[in-house]
Amino acid sequence: MNTENSVPKRFVLWVLKLSAKIQIYKTKPKIIGVGGSSGKTSLANFIYLILKEKYKVKQSGGKNSESGIPLSILNINMKNYKPWDWFKAIVLSKVRLVFEWKKFDFYIAEMGIDSPIKPGNMDYLLGIIKPDMGVLSNISLEHSENFDSLVKLEKDREEKILELTANQELSLLNSISATGSVILNIDDELINKNKSKIVSKIITVSAKNKDADFYIKNIDSSINSFNLKFAYQNKEFEISLKHPLPDHYAFSLLLSVVVSVVCGLSVKEAVSNLEKNFSLPPGRFSIFNGKKHAIIIDSSYNSAPIPLVDTLNFIRKISGQRRKVVIIGDMRELGSISKKAHEEVASQLLKTTDFAILIGPMMQEYVAPILKKAGFEFAGFNNFTDAKDFILKSVKENDLILVKGSQNTLFLERAVEILLENPKDKGKLCRRGEFWNNKREKTL
Repeated sequence: MNTENSVPKRFVLWVLKLSAKIQIYKTKPKIIGVGGSSGKTSLANFIYLILKEKYKVKQSGGKNSESGIPLSILNINMKNYKPWDWFKAIVLSKVRLVFEWKKFDFYIAEMGIDSPIKPGNMDYLLGIIKPDMGVLSNISLEHSENFDSLVKLEKDREEKILELTANQELSLLNSISATGSVILNIDDELINKNKSKIVSKIITVSAKNKDADFYIKNIDSSINSFNLKFAYQNKEFEISLKHPLPDHYAFSLLLSVVVSVVCGLSVKEAVSNLEKNFSLPPGRFSIFNGKKHAIIIDSSYNSAPIPLVDTLNFIRKISGQRRKVVIIGDMRELGSISKKAHEEVASQLLKTTDFAILIGPMMQEYVAPILKKAGFEFAGFNNFTDAKDFILKSVKENDLILVKGSQNTLFLERAVEILLENPKDKGKLCRRGEFWNNKREKTL
């Protein structure tokens, strides 16, 4: 992450990497590597919620980078990311190696790539930890601007960037040894294509192929619930949650169950633990009561094309008689494909929503003209500060409001905060703490 790399970093990363490797060697947990272009944190969280009922489990908790993973392993929490804080982290890493001997059965490592180049790539992360098990949520365009320079020709540019992204993500699965296990979403074409390169045991998951080890039979969702039926070894099982979710969460939920079965639980145990402990990381489809009896769907942590489109379809499906309002921010770090991606979102907004509040320069440049031409009702702003008063005035009785956008300078959790019926709920939003408060104060 850029915030973590804002200080001279080579020495810091070397110390953290070495210390983390020693700590793992000391405690010897089985490592579950969780990757993918979107939904990594939710998937890792679901696995943790299931396994913690039976085993001693530690998870990286959203720390998925070249510095985040070592900090997680060493149990070092950073309040800020200034030079002094990094110096303290180096000192603490040595302290942990001497005094921290708590053992875990499993360590769930969320592994995120920012770039094809070290230290932001999968190869660097695999130099810190060697997973015994691997799972990818999906493969789609992510951090594409960091891959742009490697594609010289304009023809088939998007396809080539996606291929480079896939190579990074798939390195996780290909690194698992013959004694380990890989859980495959074979409905993802790029993941399925890589199947022959995997040397470990493979367990497959699909909503299309009935021959998969775990087969998704039906997904049913409403404004109050989510139900997933799946088959395994000629038996049918069901995951029932009292929480609305878009369809793409079906794979995250089932993949977490499969990982847990490989770890030693029965399917029944895994499903029961998931239903009992279900929760979502902040800003990933949290539901709040809003002003004027509105329902707020808080997906403000981040935004990417495929999950955004799926979420917009979901809003249309569950809205009933409620007005469908979207407070939507730029999708950042897409590089040369930004225009196309935002234009596709504009087309989807026309089909799925009643009113949109667009926040960010890319929304103004690429989305607003399409909505204006179609006569669609919307308002556009370059930043949250400019939009704040309008957001408050625009809410109507019983609205269904989706808030979604990339983080960077947008931080649309602020839009959720001003719309909350109960101000105390702001503690449940994403990006809490002094560091993020300072970041928000420096942005408009």
